[in-house]
Amino acid sequence: MKPKLTISLTNLQKTLLLTLHGKALESERQNSILNDHYAAQAIQQIDFDFSRFRLSRNAVIALAIRAKVLDQWTEQFLGRYKQANVVHIGCGLDSRYFRLNPSAEVAWWEVDYPEVISLREKIYQQRPGYRQLGTNILGEDWLKEIRPDVPTMVVAEGVLPYFTEEAATMFLAYIVSHFNAGQIAFDAYNCWGVRWLNQLPIMRQTHEKLHWAVDDPRRLETDVPQMRLRVENTNGIPEFVQRAGFWTRTAFRMSRRIAPLRRMGQLLLYDFGHL
Repeated sequence: MKPKLTISLTNLQKTLLLTLHGKALESERQNSILNDHYAAQAIQQIDFDFSRFRLSRNAVIALAIRAKVLDQWTEQFLGRYKQANVVHIGCGLDSRYFRLNPSAEVAWWEVDYPEVISLREKIYQQRPGYRQLGTNILGEDWLKEIRPDVPTMVVAEGVLPYFTEEAATMFLAYIVSHFNAGQIAFDAYNCWGVRWLNQLPIMRQTHEKLHWAVDDPRRLETDVPQMRLRVENTNGIPEFVQRAGFWTRTAFRMSRRIAPLRRMGQLLLYDFGHL
């Protein structure tokens, strides 16, 4: 039997194991949202006790819905632009590339810390057009590796909320100033959502906290003038939200009427440049 892979990651980097575990669990369910058998295969290769993550049914569904929306936006972008970049920021061990299976005309970049990319390289197979870049994403100059003159889809899942507001704004400005045109998609939470999530046992297990709160997605159009809000999704995917527990569904439905509650969790899509 092939020995399992040992890991040496910081607490922040280990949050990727939490999301990987959630996607694997959801994909074992009947009528799975993600059908992410790649996540299940990855878990089998890693020497780590994933049972320490006590993920509730609702948390597993929420993780899957978040990933599915970002998958759909990326797929729609690639449906419009056959030759394109996809820059997957803070990719962790996510299998979005393999779930979507883009053509070799797409230059797909997985970007994360060198330790994470080293682990990815041992788990996922290389394919034409598939590139992996180990770097500190808050550092400078790494974007020079990626050509700026083709339509570019930037995806960041479970990454930006860990930044400070200043770091998040500077990072977004850095990204959109490099490329001629494209879209950027990410998850965000308002101040209520950040406070609530930081109190959850699942977050305390990671020994990390969320910091950046987005109370009004339109404000980013002022903070980063190149960005134009295209979609503010606070509803997830309604047909899948119905799979959550009764009280969660009830609270979710009631919260739709109050903006601060509705924006506790958001999926945001912005355009930049001239598509």
